[in-house]
Amino acid sequence: MLELIKKAEETHTLSKNEIVELLKDDQYNDELFKAADRVRKKYVGDEVHLRGLIEFSNICKQNCLYCGLRRDNKNIKRYRLKPEQIINFAKNARNLGYRTVVLQSGEDDFFNVERMTKIIKSIKQLDIAITLSIGEKTREEYKAYKEAGADRYLLRIETTDKELYEKLDPNMSHENRKRCLKDLKELGYEVGTGCLIGLPGQTIESIADDILFFKEIDADMIGVGPF
Repeated sequence: MLELIKKAEETHTLSKNEIVELLKDDQYNDELFKAADRVRKKYVGDEVHLRGLIEFSNICKQNCLYCGLRRDNKNIKRYRLKPEQIINFAKNARNLGYRTVVLQSGEDDFFNVERMTKIIKSIKQLDIAITLSIGEKTREEYKAYKEAGADRYLLRIETTDKELYEKLDPNMSHENRKRCLKDLKELGYEVGTGCLIGLPGQTIESIADDILFFKEIDADMIGVGPF
């Protein structure tokens, strides 16, 4: 197992079976975490970069069962910021020294291409990087946002297990999710994706597939969270 960890650290390439072996065996977690930390230090360093997160709407047309913002959740108070409020929050972030803002929301159709591009262009004038986290869009929408000044985009695949993914929301298409990530990469965004751990019905094998998927699409950022 130590040889597998060494191989992962030095080559950044493991087969699915090798990844499954590592994930199944907790005995070598300390060695695995130390190797991961060495890789992090080598390629990223010790700096922590702060981002100004602006969650401008929790209204969402989707009904993903794992998400608190899902359409049918009646237990949360819905809100939507006005475009000028979003821009003012970005100005405040810039004045506080932030060099990146993240604009995050549910899939709220009020914020159409026209509104979003105006917001992005206004914020870009502040000389600040813009990350979007606003869900699945068409290639044309992604292109418009990139041309308006967006730099990065966050869209988690959640799981590469197609059957499991579509159980979590029967109205969502796993192929469309992958199409979105492909479009974002081709359009020149820095792309963040990721997965949930602990989903009902999830297997270690599917988590291994997730890891291989991140490498396959050359993800720039990866977020992993518990279900």
